[in-house]
Amino acid sequence: MLRLQRYYILLIVLVIFFLTKPATTFADIGSGPISCTRSGSANNINSLNFGVVDPLSSPATTSATLNYECKGSEGHDSTARICYTFGPLNSNHPYYELLGPSNSLLAFNLFSDPNFTQPITDDEPLQLVLTGSNSTTMTGSITVYAQTVAGQPQLIPGNYTLQNQVFMTVNSTEGRSAPANCIAVDSSASTYEFPYNSKASVNAHCAVTTTGALDLGRVTATTTPILGSASNLINVTCTNETSYNIGLAPSMYNGVVNNNGVGVLRGTRDNVDVVRYQLQSNGGGAVWGNNGNTYATLTNGVIGQGNGAAQSHTVYVTVPNTDVKPDSYSDIVTINVNY
Repeated sequence: MLRLQRYYILLIVLVIFFLTKPATTFADIGSGPISCTRSGSANNINSLNFGVVDPLSSPATTSATLNYECKGSEGHDSTARICYTFGPLNSNHPYYELLGPSNSLLAFNLFSDPNFTQPITDDEPLQLVLTGSNSTTMTGSITVYAQTVAGQPQLIPGNYTLQNQVFMTVNSTEGRSAPANCIAVDSSASTYEFPYNSKASVNAHCAVTTTGALDLGRVTATTTPILGSASNLINVTCTNETSYNIGLAPSMYNGVVNNNGVGVLRGTRDNVDVVRYQLQSNGGGAVWGNNGNTYATLTNGVIGQGNGAAQSHTVYVTVPNTDVKPDSYSDIVTINVNY
């Protein structure tokens, strides 16, 4: 009997894909013994972010990291000087500017040191020296430091941004003596331009100072009302276009704070006799109090709008009765600025 057998051949074909990282090309920046690449994450800069800037306070600072990746030529030592400049600079000012609301400009400077003493300019760029041999790949980073220019109270609250460029120049030579600068006598030095962003935000800020006290001086005991005032007693400085509302709150008396500007002057000898007074915002007797804790809810305060400069306010007072024991009487008034 003839038997037919069927054979099943199972063939599993394994297809192997080799995933390789693309080779880095070193010829983009600099055509001398050392060249640098601009591919991937090499030779870029992260954003300069100042965060929240208070133009009425100390300058804000930040920093950013520039990454580099370079390679030496085969068979011998080589050295490169790499320079970074930032631009374009404003033609009228020696600093850089972030653009904000209503074309408001926030100025800042760039430095090559964390103490902010070495400004970066075209003549004094941010720079480093690299030495390599036998096709050595050199990677690393260098830091640029930034600081806002002091004294910019004119800034309008809002977001500020700048899109700018970094210019990277590579000048290399054979041996271990670095070129003195990034200006080559031949065509071996080349410059690469890549972008970076800067940003900051300005919040509304106000600062308040006083020039002394509202002093009525020596008065005679009488039941006739006494009027007094102190010119430019309160000075308020707010960021540009910031609306503010000033409230005045006399000290607590008998456990109660009067929100309508009524307070008492206490003597130094005892707490029996007190001198009542009324705070006012003008010579016509308008009450100056503190009946709200926001700009909108404070209805018996004094309003203004900041322009970056100190704005002065005069305080008036009426004392209805001074028929008390001879003594020195005083009180402390709290100034509340809502904005």
